[in-house]
Amino acid sequence: MHEKQIHILIGCADARDLSQVQLDAIDIVGGAFKKKGIEIEYHVVRAAGSFVTPDVVMDIKRTVEQAQRNLTGPTPIKYFVHLQTHGHLTEDSNDAYISHVHDLHIVDGSPLNCGMLHASAVGIEIEQMIVEEKPTLVLDGENVVVDNDTKIKLLLKEHYAYDGYLAGDWIFSIDLLRTHPRHQRTLLEKAIDNDSELKVLDIKITCGIMDYSIHSLIRVDDGDPVVPFWDQVQQYIREHSVNERTKREVLIHQSQKQKPLAGLLCMSDPRQSSRNLAAEYYLRTKGIASGGEYLPNTVFNMTGSSFDIPFTPFGPYVIAGFFYAVKHLKLTDQMVMGYDQAQTARIMLKMKNDPIMNMIVRKFNVNLMPVNHIDVDHE
Repeated sequence: MHEKQIHILIGCADARDLSQVQLDAIDIVGGAFKKKGIEIEYHVVRAAGSFVTPDVVMDIKRTVEQAQRNLTGPTPIKYFVHLQTHGHLTEDSNDAYISHVHDLHIVDGSPLNCGMLHASAVGIEIEQMIVEEKPTLVLDGENVVVDNDTKIKLLLKEHYAYDGYLAGDWIFSIDLLRTHPRHQRTLLEKAIDNDSELKVLDIKITCGIMDYSIHSLIRVDDGDPVVPFWDQVQQYIREHSVNERTKREVLIHQSQKQKPLAGLLCMSDPRQSSRNLAAEYYLRTKGIASGGEYLPNTVFNMTGSSFDIPFTPFGPYVIAGFFYAVKHLKLTDQMVMGYDQAQTARIMLKMKNDPIMNMIVRKFNVNLMPVNHIDVDHE
């Protein structure tokens, strides 16, 4: 190999955000690049709303660092981050691959739009849950009953290193869906510029909106930078979601209202914990036939490179997404997937150590289902 490329997708946890066509596209286009001497390494960071929060930036940094640690020779590495949100665009929108926000219009109230348009309301519900549950936690060296907003602020400061309120502050809504991916790109660019290790790596960033009504990504960054691998992947998806009838029928499920069967918390590297394998495992245990293909709208998935670091907290939109999935989507079955049993155990421990995540598990009687990539892959 004369070049290696690291591609990191920052996507939403939405169950409709993955289809067999997309899996095929990554595999086929990646294989074509490998024949040209370019190795593609693909990672997915999924958090509700695709917000670029400090934990997401850290996920990117850990992924980049690990790629460098795995180097065995002088092969140059190029880094790419793809920011992607999702929504339902009107029929008069310009759905060309490269478009402009003034040519795009969102269908108000559509169930295909990202649920984090209402993230602040979800935050208020989490605040209400905490106040009603009145947990006793060690805060500032003392046992404190967390039963009001001031004490929630103290909880955030002590356990999540955030100085502020929860709803509308730590967790806030997407302001405007059309401009959201561009805003997150700006936040990521600033974070990279302020990090001496990331700044020197010339990380290229794309941003776009996945329109669920046409199953295709629309870039809102003028197509700059040009990223041949990513652009060819999106071209494949567009061509095959239109031209292959059987696959188009599979994609119909991606357009429907989000009705996943289970949740999944796993690592961001698909080689360590595959969403596809987890979905197959769940369908198999429930006796549901999949026909050997990934069925979209099956798993509400959140990922992170730090999910297996048990004494660090989860990020705000992982917590918001988990709460939303459990309460509003009724996903009380939540798979927890690491590469092996030890990694899965560390993710489970992180769930227990995170005060708000642990509270959600207990409040809604969530059935945490520990599985691991190795065992599921060999079944």
